Amino acid sequence: MVSSTTSSPPTAPLDTPTPRPARASAPARHDARTAAVFLAPFLLLFVVFILFPVFQAVAMSFFDWDLLTQSATDFGLDNYVRMLGGTGLTWSLTAMASWRIVLLAVVAGLAWAARRGRVAPRTAVLTSVPLLLLVVALGITPGPGGQWNDPRFWAALQHTVEFTVVATPLLVVGGLAMALLVNRKGRGSSFYRTAFFLPYVLPVSVVTLIWIYLLNPDRGLVAWAMQAIGLDTVDFLNQPTTALPAVILTTVWWTVGFTMILFLAGLQDIEPSLYEAASLDGAGRWESFRHITVPGLKRVTVLVVVSQVIASFQIFGQVYLMTRGGPGDSSLVLIQHVYESGIRDSALGYASALSLVLLVVILVVSLVQLKLLRSEES
Repeated sequence: MVSSTTSSPPTAPLDTPTPRPARASAPARHDARTAAVFLAPFLLLFVVFILFPVFQAVAMSFFDWDLLTQSATDFGLDNYVRMLGGTGLTWSLTAMASWRIVLLAVVAGLAWAARRGRVAPRTAVLTSVPLLLLVVALGITPGPGGQWNDPRFWAALQHTVEFTVVATPLLVVGGLAMALLVNRKGRGSSFYRTAFFLPYVLPVSVVTLIWIYLLNPDRGLVAWAMQAIGLDTVDFLNQPTTALPAVILTTVWWTVGFTMILFLAGLQDIEPSLYEAASLDGAGRWESFRHITVPGLKRVTVLVVVSQVIASFQIFGQVYLMTRGGPGDSSLVLIQHVYESGIRDSALGYASALSLVLLVVILVVSLVQLKLLRSEES
């Protein structure tokens, strides 16, 4: 008996409809249009007054651009060679030894922090490599008979870095100390907050006039106090060794109130119950400060440090009004050198190159700080 099997025809697959991308709802489209309307004025101003000048400065830095004639000639890297180059350059182990020792100490501190787990190893390496390259680069110096093409640029860069390194810690520590003092409920707390913050609302011209009078060697209050205790008066603003420190003192007095307000806001965001619990556990003021206040202020500290570093690199008004970069070039800073090159000397191309180098320095320093501080926080 032969059996036959009949195969049924293949069943056609069911057609499944392709899902269409979901369209934004009407309220979402309305919110997007509303957001665009509100953002448009800011974006327009940002492009016109920030992005366009930056791109224009990049283009101008490659030309010999004259301010008066508005003529651009000699396309190339001559402005950067003039700024960074020199003749008879050599490498010396002792050149700028103090700064290189400080940088090596920072690298050693990063290695120790990475070993203790306080900084991520990758962050420590990425930060240490540029610092070590900078240590090597700082050894480049003009040899016998050699010189930098623009020695005023290097003097201005050194003074700007010195100002930043000294002023920023003073502003951070001073602002935190003042915030801790006024963060108490009392009859005079509001008065002291206002008194500490009041100098910050003054314009730079008023601040410099106050301190020029205070530091006057003939009739200033500082000279009177020195004479009262039997010391000789000092002309602070006309001595190469005291001109820049006088500007730093003026700046700290002027702006420390702003950092105080930022730290005060951070202190008031910390839960009081944490201090109460620590007190019940027998913790003293130092333990509470170390384990509650400092961790609670880390985000504010990042904001304060980065903003103060950026502001310090842009120092100009106090220096120009108090010392004009003198005596000699003992207090010359980068922004003043940019201003004098572009306005006084009519060399807009070279001034653009100077400003771009300053921009790069600020960006690199700020990114390194953010990376380190965020790594420590995490």
